Amino acid sequence: MSEISSKCYEFKLHLEPKPFGADVPEPKTITTFVYSDTGKDIEQRFTPHKVTDIKEIKDPNKDVVTTDSGWRSKKYAEKEYN
Repeated sequence: MSEISSKCYEFKLHLEPKPFGADVPEPKTITTFVYSDTGKDIEQRFTPHKVTDIKEIKDPNKDVVTTDSGWRSKKYAEKEYN
């Protein structure tokens, strides 16, 4: 059985004030990331906002695990729980 692994993509998200869906008082651009198998679905996932500068990046959460209390680095989690 093969496992599908999503890739991580960074992009600029151009938010517009309501009525376009964002709760921002004026237009704003943020840089953020999302997981996607191909990167081709990113723009449609953030409609009606504009998405630009999509590029594949190294996963910033690669070394993070979840615990009952939230996100922690693997190093911290191993020290505390092992």
